[in-house]
Amino acid sequence: MTSDSHKPDERRDGWSGTQGLFRAILAGPGHTLADAFASLERPPHVERILRHPTRGVIGARVALAPEEGEGYWEFTRIRDEIYVVVANFAYKDPRIELVPGDGLVQFDFKISGDLTLAVSRTEPVRWNRPSLLVWSQPKGVDISEWTAPRAREQFIIVSMRPEFLAQTFLSSALEAPEPLRAFVSSCAERINYCQHPLSSQTLEVATRLINNQQVGPLALVYTEALALELVCHAVASLCALTGAPAEQYSDRELKCLHSARAVLMRQFAPAPTIDKLARSVGMSKSTLTKGFKAVFGETIFDFSLRCRMRHALTLIRDQGVSVEQAGEAIGYAHPTSFTTAFRRHFGMRPIDLRRGKSR
Repeated sequence: MTSDSHKPDERRDGWSGTQGLFRAILAGPGHTLADAFASLERPPHVERILRHPTRGVIGARVALAPEEGEGYWEFTRIRDEIYVVVANFAYKDPRIELVPGDGLVQFDFKISGDLTLAVSRTEPVRWNRPSLLVWSQPKGVDISEWTAPRAREQFIIVSMRPEFLAQTFLSSALEAPEPLRAFVSSCAERINYCQHPLSSQTLEVATRLINNQQVGPLALVYTEALALELVCHAVASLCALTGAPAEQYSDRELKCLHSARAVLMRQFAPAPTIDKLARSVGMSKSTLTKGFKAVFGETIFDFSLRCRMRHALTLIRDQGVSVEQAGEAIGYAHPTSFTTAFRRHFGMRPIDLRRGKSR
């Protein structure tokens, strides 16, 4: 998908240049992502700096001041080739930032929050659900982005040059599959973007990166490894779209499919059966099953499980709910069964969340 460029209207968007997100925090308003990373060692509010002695990796953390909100930004630069931003914060007030075009390709992995990118005056992209957003912004094409107040933002941005993406993750720019062709073009003049649901596997990797418990050089190696794994998942999922059959659905069918997805996102205990879900949204079981996978990129079971596990994780980590209560809240009658399923999904036991919070 493409969009015409524009520069944000400061009077319309309320952008004052005095606040912003990480670019403004690190380098000042109007600076690029590369400028922000070049400034990692300078701002007084950088909480810590890490360097790997041999891999050319540098990392830094910026914590929010209490009057602004709570949480932090994590930044990792990998050999001046890959820029990784890990966001885990909630601002008290809405924040808006000018985003100058830098010619990079961004793979944005969203877990939670409510952030909007004004890719055009008539076509803002609201990034408020678990999803993969891939986009490229040519140099000289400026946009604005903003966050909703008190929205718990958890996302990862992995950025790189188009030629590095082609050389490292694809056979070549000329042989790039259709969904990635626009992103590896070095002569793009417009913003390109596409948004797809996160697979359960990608969500798990993103969650592990956000919850990185490693320290020192090991934390940098862990971040590098998981960031590369995320891009591999993203590229593989986009390449898979090339050979996928083109399914056509009516407006009514699409509305029913989105209704089914909304039910799965809020009904955890018990999780609705496919039969009940199909009846509730007015579709046949076969059409619902096939359409859900085609439109959202994963099965009903996988999506439901991911939503339920994510809800349990939030209950335990953010609300202090016991493991037994969290399991019951998503439909597990026995804590042992819940613990097994949670560990299979996230790669850790639910009790580990509580231990990590107490440290």
